Amino acid sequence: MAKTIKTNAQMLKTLNAQLKVLQAELLIANKAAGVDDYLTVKRTKNESRFERVRKKDEPDKAVGHYLLKLEITAKDQTVFIPLSIASGKKQTGFIYQIEGTGESSIVTAKVKSRGEEGVTQVTLGTIVYAKIPPQKTAEFTIQVEIRGRVGKVYKFLIHRINYKLAVTDARYNHYLKEIPSDTLKFS
Repeated sequence: MAKTIKTNAQMLKTLNAQLKVLQAELLIANKAAGVDDYLTVKRTKNESRFERVRKKDEPDKAVGHYLLKLEITAKDQTVFIPLSIASGKKQTGFIYQIEGTGESSIVTAKVKSRGEEGVTQVTLGTIVYAKIPPQKTAEFTIQVEIRGRVGKVYKFLIHRINYKLAVTDARYNHYLKEIPSDTLKFS
């Protein structure tokens, strides 16, 4: 009898450990699928166009212009999203990457917001946040210009949106579903 109780206790401990691991994996899988407890993200506009700049005695320059509009709705709690975009290591609101068949670089990247009544901007230090109250929607316009090579194909994608539930929080929450732009051939 004592041996059965000990075996059951060990089995329960093992199952609890496995449950914690599975819950963590489920949370990550849900985030990657766009399931989030605090916000809903919807892409409403996706445009891209190519511009070729002819140079005398030099190779032509190729620039792709991309525009994404996102509607972000706070569910049951106020959400703060930094009005910044970057591909680097610093914490910003929108983290992007460029995918393409040739070398490329960013010419410009910027993000603007506007929203329903109640959506405001809050500044903390040098960071400006869009404050989205519960059940309200803010529209974010993201414009990116990519310099690339003629004849190559490029796109950019937002692979993470950082947000806070309070401006004073030390850590960011993350929306992890990728939001791609159209693929554009520079020709």
